[in-house]
Amino acid sequence: MKNTTMFPREEHADVLFQKILNDPWACEKLQETFCNSLALNDDTDNSPSASTFANVLFDAYHNRDLSAFLMVICQNTLFDLLRNSYLIPYRFNADGKQNPIIMTDTEGNLLSEYKKTVHEKEYHHFQNVCKEIGSTQNMFLAQAYRYSHAYTSDSMDIKQKNLESCTGVLLIRELPDTIKQKETEAEAYSAVWDLMVKLEKELPMAFVFYGQDTLLEHNEHFDELGIFLPNSVFLNNLKRHITKAEAILYEEEH
Repeated sequence: MKNTTMFPREEHADVLFQKILNDPWACEKLQETFCNSLALNDDTDNSPSASTFANVLFDAYHNRDLSAFLMVICQNTLFDLLRNSYLIPYRFNADGKQNPIIMTDTEGNLLSEYKKTVHEKEYHHFQNVCKEIGSTQNMFLAQAYRYSHAYTSDSMDIKQKNLESCTGVLLIRELPDTIKQKETEAEAYSAVWDLMVKLEKELPMAFVFYGQDTLLEHNEHFDELGIFLPNSVFLNNLKRHITKAEAILYEEEH
């Protein structure tokens, strides 16, 4: 029988893994996320049944599928663990689900479909910061969530699991040509890794998003990077946090 993995195996991931191994801070973040995921996996309502657990365990062994094994013990794939350790970006609109949800236009005005769902205080705070900064073209009020993948409790079906949803400010930037030339997702992650780690060390718990050909400007598609600053973490001194994020991005572009 031909070996098959639950998720397509990421190609050319060695460079990315080596970058993580070379950074003690990154290794500690990864270990911490794994241990916390084990501790949170005691919820029997969301845990797989005993027969599903055994099936997954044996299939993972047969197929040499590390992510299948990790999902059954900590409800994360290998790359989920890396994302939730803030070591690689989340993909824009992964699994066909809109994430992040952009709620303002390029002028900073709230889109009509979100006028009844956004807290007025958060929107006014966003507007005030936009006025202080003087530009809103690549800055949006948005909602975003962190996720992992897990098995349903009564089968071997896979679901995307929402870990945390929040409102905040999203900064979007076009990626340089050197990123666009990377063939695989893992290669792109390794190319933006230095930038992402610098952002995370300066702005802990900021979400970073990556998209291949997801930015449309003048009828051309570009790769893009999104930095999402959750209000739960960055609402106070928001202008200073945005300025710090943009300074890191500006330094990388030059």
